Amino acid sequence: MEKALLNMQNAVDEFMKTMDETEKRIGQADKKLKSLREELEPMEVKVLELSSKLREAERILHDKLNKVKRVRRLYLNAKTDNQLKMYEKEYNQLMKEVHKLDKTITDLKEQYSKLVQKEEKLLKKEMDLEAQKAELYHTREKMMKQATQIMGRLSSKINRTRNA
Repeated sequence: MEKALLNMQNAVDEFMKTMDETEKRIGQADKKLKSLREELEPMEVKVLELSSKLREAERILHDKLNKVKRVRRLYLNAKTDNQLKMYEKEYNQLMKEVHKLDKTITDLKEQYSKLVQKEEKLLKKEMDLEAQKAELYHTREKMMKQATQIMGRLSSKINRTRNA
């Protein structure tokens, strides 16, 4: 009986130690998750802002390209030298704007891809922490089940000793 009580004491001590360890590690994981989420939220806003800027720049580029097409058609149908010069000047100005927009779009796409990659890394970290946390909860549950079984065995031993 004393051996069973000693085993019970050891099991309870191990159970409490495991519970404390898992609680501490779960707390650490929660802190890391919170800091990751605080880092992710502004990043998500930046990604949305960049994507809207990118769409807007692409729309403007499309409009400019349509104007270039129209001016080129007018240039080819021009009747006088003054019209040719005017359309050529307008065409050159539009092409400068198109090149500038194209550079802006390229820069925005680059920023967007970098931000998305960084965000994906952080999301992966977050998922890993969630998996680690779930594993810790599973360990705690397993230890609780084990402690319940030990308590049950001890209880049945005590009852058998009383009845004997």
